[in-house]
Formats: sequence, C-alpha cells, structure tokens
Amino acid sequence: MALRVLSWNVEHFRSGGRVKAVADHIKGHDPDVFALYEVENLGVLELMRNHFANYSFHLTDGPEVQEILVGYKGSSRYQATFVQKREFKAYNPSLRPGACLTLYRDSVYLNLLFLHTDSGTDAAAFGNRSEMFDKVWSMKATIDKMAETGHLVVTGDFNTMGLYFPRPAKKNLAVAAAREIEVLGGAGSKASMTLLAKEHSLTFSNGTLESDLDHVLASNGLGVKTLGTRADGVEYQVAVSGWQQLSGARRDDFINNVSDHCALVFDLDF
Repeated sequence: MALRVLSWNVEHFRSGGRVKAVADHIKGHDPDVFALYEVENLGVLELMRNHFANYSFHLTDGPEVQEILVGYKGSSRYQATFVQKREFKAYNPSLRPGACLTLYRDSVYLNLLFLHTDSGTDAAAFGNRSEMFDKVWSMKATIDKMAETGHLVVTGDFNTMGLYFPRPAKKNLAVAAAREIEVLGGAGSKASMTLLAKEHSLTFSNGTLESDLDHVLASNGLGVKTLGTRADGVEYQVAVSGWQQLSGARRDDFINNVSDHCALVFDLDF
C-alpha cells in the first residue's frame, strides 16, 4: 500500500489569509504525511488542525524563529513516533532541528526526516549544510545496523545554492549549485541512498530567479512509485506542485501569495 508524503517550504508561514490557500493545495494531494517548513507562529498549528481534523501534528521547538510542522493521518496501519533531531542544528542556535517521524508496521521502521538546511552561498552556510548531511549519513548507518528492517527518507529544503569564496560575487564561484547537488547524490549513493528524480528540477522562484533547492533522498531497497516521465525521457518519482503548473499572472500570484517554493509529493511502498 502506498504512503503519500508531501514536503513544502511555505516561506515565513504565519496565521492569516495564506492558511486556507496552503491547506487547499495540500488537500489536493491528500497526503498521509506532510511537512511544512518556516512556520513562524503557533497560530498556524491551530488553524491547520481546523483544516485537517483527522491528522495528528507535531511542531519543532527552540530559540530559532522558523519551525517545522509535521502532520500525519491517524491510522491503524502503523505506530507513529516523533522526535526532534537537534544534532542537525550544527551547533547553530538559529538553525532548525531535524523533524523525524518514524512509522512502524510489520517489523519495518520507516524514518521520515524533514530537513531545512542552512541557506546561503557563503562558506559558513555551505559548511553547515555539509555538516548536516554528515549527520544524515551517520543516521543512515545507525539504521542499517538495526536488527529489524529500517528505511530512511530525507526530504525538505536542502538549499543547494553552491559556494562563493571568499565572498559572494560571480567571479568567486567555487562550487556551482549543480555540482553541490551532484556531490550530494554521490554521497547518498555511498550511504545506500538515492537522490530521487523530480518532475521539474527547479523548485524555487522569486519571479525572476529560479533554483533547484528542494530534494528527496531515499534508502535503496525502499519502493518508491514512478509517477511519470519527463520531457527528457527520465522517469521521475517526485511530483513538483505549485507555480510550475501555472503561467503569467496566476504564477505570479502563487509565488507572491502562497509560496515561492513548490511542494514535493511522492508515494512510498509502506
């Protein structure tokens, strides 16, 4: 049976007029589990409970301004446990912890790690991202040593922006964004994980600049449904839903009034 997961950075998400639009977009995909990044007040949690009465919710908590909200449908199919993974703060109080939802059924653990890494093209942000993914590989190694079967899925806004050194300027490009993504995929492969193919590579737009920031890593051996084939002939497992399906004024309205990130949606065998 497929478990549908939705992962979405709804930047600077506060209670107010955006909540219904965000809720409607989520409902259109009917996920079993969803995570929202950059939640900035508790009012969002209460409003989301009103829109998703049959979901249970957890919210990360700490001195950081932006939190991660995780919701999941109540189900007799699995047991659910939620843990904040503070090691992903990389010793930086302004960064978010990882939000880990573990689902258990039939002696199988499915660990869903929702991650919002450091944003920036400077050396400090690039280094923090690298350290956060070192924690991912360590977590995967620990899961692999478990007596029972365990899978790890890591998804979220990975902020794969590359590195400019010693300071941000075109002439100082040290690591291109595409290279950062390529290296991430290679490191994942060494940890027996796959960087899943997306329907569209570009997931962020401010109306002018478009970037490939949001991703999904999944344990090898975990079944992930193929959702379609891109124009370049590559089969993809991750739908990219939002401004990518729109054009003109409707696209601008979505970016400005709903989110400048598209949601990632994927189906797991669980």
